[in-house]
Amino acid sequence: MENYTVSVSAPGKVILHGEHSVVYGKTAIAVGLGLRSSIVVKEVPTRNKPAVYIHLPCVDLQETLPLEPVVSKLFKPPLAPGITGKFSWHLPDKLDHDTHLGKVDELLHEIKPNFDILPNNQKNSLRSFLYVFSGIFGSTNLAIRSLDIAMGSELTIGAGTGSSASFAVCLAGALIRLVKLRSCSSYDSYYESQDFNFKEKEIISEWAYNCEKIMHGTPSGIDNATCTFGSVVSFKKGSRPKPLDLRLHMRILLVDTRVSRETRSLVVKVAALRHRNQAAVDHIMEACDHIANTATQVLEKLSSVKGNSNTEADYQHLAELWEMNHCLLSALGVSHPALERIRAAAGARRLACKLTGAGGGGYAMILIPPYTSRSSVDSLTSQLLESGFRVKETTLGGSGVRLEM
Repeated sequence: MENYTVSVSAPGKVILHGEHSVVYGKTAIAVGLGLRSSIVVKEVPTRNKPAVYIHLPCVDLQETLPLEPVVSKLFKPPLAPGITGKFSWHLPDKLDHDTHLGKVDELLHEIKPNFDILPNNQKNSLRSFLYVFSGIFGSTNLAIRSLDIAMGSELTIGAGTGSSASFAVCLAGALIRLVKLRSCSSYDSYYESQDFNFKEKEIISEWAYNCEKIMHGTPSGIDNATCTFGSVVSFKKGSRPKPLDLRLHMRILLVDTRVSRETRSLVVKVAALRHRNQAAVDHIMEACDHIANTATQVLEKLSSVKGNSNTEADYQHLAELWEMNHCLLSALGVSHPALERIRAAAGARRLACKLTGAGGGGYAMILIPPYTSRSSVDSLTSQLLESGFRVKETTLGGSGVRLEM
């Protein structure tokens, strides 16, 4: 009986355009980040009783969970009200989310008496694991084996770069691949096949969306979609995120201001500004929408496989859009002195810079066109580091969830 090992990675994400305006029905664009999370799931010999050994150093979590109570209490997950039949892992949107999560919480309190005093990120990691594991394996007839699960991430937790969605995408992808391997008569023929197909990615994204509900309550769906599909994802409130099949490899400096911010309070701040100045703020939101849609067109040109894109002109156009977008967000009151210092340093080298996410601190992104000199990038990086910021050189628009051999 073969024990399988599955290794999967998924990117983080950043918002490229549409911060705050997306709340008012305008277009937002998210892109996959070159920084990734990864997971390795190994079937291991069972010692005394089947268990899962969890290693999540990014949230300082080392845990052993017995599998027998998981099987007896969480397997055969319930369908949502009004849906008949037997639940299948292929249809995570048909799961009775609240009922299943309630059972997960009951079990965790039973097997971990100190569960309530754990930090939230540890609690939600355990909740998400048991939710997805029991949801996927619990709808199969596969025998349960002990598992060793190790996860690492290049992403900063809770910084607006999609760390929780990246974790959930890795987890769902690895468990789905393991189920397929266990169900497949020929290990080699399946494992040597192509990476996750589009349908599998849709299922992975749905499972990750359910995890995002565990983590955040009412997510938009853009984080899990971007971490699953990578590249560029377009989103409007009330609609499903739309992955765009663009081939991009845009270099950026991702700069952490080290200034914490609370998204909810910044959203409230913008709403109060709009209440006092509705016509002016609505014009800003329209302008942000125009920038997001125009940027999509420029990205499509940069992605062109025909090679007919005027790269330098397109990057200059993109830089203009970044600058305008940042200034519009600043007019909404969501910039910060630290962000403006970063922009000034980038501007001195004629590089475009904008905040990403809610603003008020958090991250700034500096666009590095392909014709930028290495010395300019290095001197800017040194200046920012000396000013106390954290700097990572990475890319935008790369691949989504994928198998790692």
